[in-house]
Amino acid sequence: MLLLESSKQLSKQLLGGYVMAGTSRSYLNPDLVRALSEGQTFEQWLGDRIPGIDYARISGDQAVRSSTKAKTREKGVGIRHQHEGNGEVAEEHGIAIVRFYEDNNITAADPDIVRPSFREMTRAMLHRKVPEGFPIRAVIATEYERVWRLPEDYIRFRRAVISEPDGVFIERGKPYDIHSVGGNIVGLVNSGVSEGEVSKTKERILRNMRRRAQDGTTPGGRRRFGWLAQDPREGRAVNMELNPEEAPYVRKMIDWALEGRAWKTIARDLNELGSVGASGKPWSGETVRQLLVNPVICGMRQVKGEIVRDAKTGEPVMGKWETIATVTEWEAIRDLSKRRGAQRGMRLSNGGGKVPGAPESRARKYLFSGFLRCGAPRKDGKGICNAKMGGVRRPTQSNPNNALYCCVALDCGKTARNLVKVDQFLEELVIRALEAEFKHAETKSTPWEGEERLTALKTRKDSLESKWMEGAVSDDQFYRLTPQLEEQIEALEEDRREHAAIEAANNTFSGWDRSKWAGMDLTQKRMAIGRIMHAAIILPIPQGRSRKAPFDANLIRVIPRKSNAQGRGSLAALG
Repeated sequence: MLLLESSKQLSKQLLGGYVMAGTSRSYLNPDLVRALSEGQTFEQWLGDRIPGIDYARISGDQAVRSSTKAKTREKGVGIRHQHEGNGEVAEEHGIAIVRFYEDNNITAADPDIVRPSFREMTRAMLHRKVPEGFPIRAVIATEYERVWRLPEDYIRFRRAVISEPDGVFIERGKPYDIHSVGGNIVGLVNSGVSEGEVSKTKERILRNMRRRAQDGTTPGGRRRFGWLAQDPREGRAVNMELNPEEAPYVRKMIDWALEGRAWKTIARDLNELGSVGASGKPWSGETVRQLLVNPVICGMRQVKGEIVRDAKTGEPVMGKWETIATVTEWEAIRDLSKRRGAQRGMRLSNGGGKVPGAPESRARKYLFSGFLRCGAPRKDGKGICNAKMGGVRRPTQSNPNNALYCCVALDCGKTARNLVKVDQFLEELVIRALEAEFKHAETKSTPWEGEERLTALKTRKDSLESKWMEGAVSDDQFYRLTPQLEEQIEALEEDRREHAAIEAANNTFSGWDRSKWAGMDLTQKRMAIGRIMHAAIILPIPQGRSRKAPFDANLIRVIPRKSNAQGRGSLAALG
């Protein structure tokens, strides 16, 4: 039975059809690789040049998006041209390109789309070294629009460049003023921030925005689920002490969320247990999310989406009320909410937002919707349809629960397959692959490389504040230096959170066995599927064969996702 073919064979069969919307990659400069292989040291190769990196991005590679233009256009030619131009600029400015980063056929204008190489590039710049350990301090791009189009991307990139005073960004052939206050304002305007936001940011930079004095008492308002109501007779304020009947449910919600369960799944389970919210109404996915992303569960407060911090130390103000989660647990849940579409991971006024990410991160109704692709030949005879296939109900008189996976392309729609049988076949395939790759996998922990630097920055900030309070540092120096230190600290703290999230994701399936599959909800199963496969091609039933013929697994071809061990575990199981 044919389950898989090699990636190379599949590529030939699909005639270049892309399963993913875009591709990302990074690689060492071939000239550097050659020099090292010939016995030179990095320092000898670098000489008196400035070590830097080259970033290239294009939103639409027409050779990929257009079947007509694909006949005459080379894939990645736009990216190649950007690298060539950046190389010429590097020579003019005495910069040696250590590593190349590229995101091909990926837009930078959609907040729901992740650019893997952009993130890798900013992380390298933040720590001032590439994964191989070689130092860098400059970034070259053809124009800033290739690097950022959104405010959050600009902020991330700027913090990486200014993490040390020697950071350089070159675009349009000349250095971009990204360190100064004026340059920062221009960057924010270029990233599409409103004038009001720019004004507020400028005030924060120039005046070191006033901090609220907090005494650690709980905010007023209505009773929060999990905490007791106000009782004047006992001198108890609202939301100060845990409710012994409700707090265990909150703890369950936290544990379920950390396991990766969907908000709606948690709400369903709570309702089945007979729990209701503080208002007496049944739980919904959004009310679950709003409760869990509120930092009060770990002892902190937020005002208009910002954590309240101490005016002197800058550290979060910890409240005096009883808590039910650790700060680390809350941060993990907040980051989970961000990945699922909430802009900041915390409720400002209304929740919701678009659901981002790859198909495995979207909780759909049918297990393999979005993963399946139509394998019917195109009308022009060049390749296959490659359109997504979704689940639909097709009840019959004999089977009212009948459902199919069908091609959604309007100009195709030729391929359909029994949903239950496809699920059964692919589920078993995924379960076997998960067991093969993760059953004996041990939890791994990699130290975060920025800890020493973060501690040093915080010490410098504390020292600066002490000297300012003693009168040894002028107001002008204090308000000029403090904002940059705060940005450097925040950039490293964000990178530390991302490192923890990546580690948690990598260790999610450690010690996994098939007994866990039945207890996973739809979101968790789709995340597991995404660890094993990119997609599955559903080939049409051969001409002359009856549609009532037995299910034929040979008509499903899986495109695997390489594991962290370069495919050694899951590919062996799938084969």
